[in-house]
Amino acid sequence: MPRLCYNEGMTKKIAIVGAGGRTGTLFASELAGVADVVGIARHPQVVDAAQGRILVERGGGSRDPLTCPVIEDDAFTSELAPDFLFLTTKNPVGPSVQFYYERVREEHPPDLILSQNGIAAADDARVTLERIFGERAQTIRVMRVSLFNPVSVEQAGDQVVISYFTPVRLAFGVAYGPDRTQDLQELFAAGGIEAEAVPSRDVKNMELSKLFTNLIGVPSAEHGLTIGEGFADKGVFDEEIRALREYARVVRSSGGRFLNLRHFPTGTYAALLATIPLPVLRLFRRQIAGMITKGRGSKEKGNIDEIDYYSGAVVAMGKRVDVETPVNARIYEAMKAMAS
Repeated sequence: MPRLCYNEGMTKKIAIVGAGGRTGTLFASELAGVADVVGIARHPQVVDAAQGRILVERGGGSRDPLTCPVIEDDAFTSELAPDFLFLTTKNPVGPSVQFYYERVREEHPPDLILSQNGIAAADDARVTLERIFGERAQTIRVMRVSLFNPVSVEQAGDQVVISYFTPVRLAFGVAYGPDRTQDLQELFAAGGIEAEAVPSRDVKNMELSKLFTNLIGVPSAEHGLTIGEGFADKGVFDEEIRALREYARVVRSSGGRFLNLRHFPTGTYAALLATIPLPVLRLFRRQIAGMITKGRGSKEKGNIDEIDYYSGAVVAMGKRVDVETPVNARIYEAMKAMAS
């Protein structure tokens, strides 16, 4: 049986579901030196990791093999008993939460950390945990992470290269459960991760703020264009701005707000887009595209299979608060057609 304990003497034990993927590999690589880390992945990724074919490129440096042990999901048992379970796989999270927490049902369940895009992950996890544990679910911290570093994946022969800039920057907070963040804040700090703790009352607003950034570039992608190409086209640029303004109206009507996070002042950006006339914004569309591309490290929107959690989420929220979202609805239907 693979052991979770990797670095002897470390006090925290972490299991990272999705190691071998972009976000899972980032967290496994950054935290392996400060905690006992084990990755959990599907069989092909387990084999690649064992044979040194998953490489990590941090900040444009050397390409080094992922060093933490990686096991298959069936090998995860209560004997591993992690303190934190990082779930970095795509939405929806309910089936994965059920799979792993059913296996520790009789033990002290680990706190759950979710890095998914969109605004549904924490709610989905809470419902699943309550179904498994009943009132005991209230003792499990469900924490949300908003990661600001773009992470890219490249196939180099038989090797997979996961690359991102450093330092890793994120915001996080407790969505449900005991409102404690100090232990995770210390863990991030020890790993050199610049982490901003968000009060639990603002975690939903943090999710709304991150979705604002996720929506940028979706209209360009729907037209088969990069952000630079899309913003250079006046019609596509207008669609980008109108989609964001629709979303801002939905958020206001829902009682939410955008946060000015340390590394991403979404509140300021949203206010500027809402107040500056569109003809004026058009004059600076190339400069805006350059700023976005620089911040993302040239990463383009490729998550068509998650469009339900981008434009689809805006449309669903609009219906709940009786705000029309025709631009996002058109983009959503077009992207769904592309995905199918």
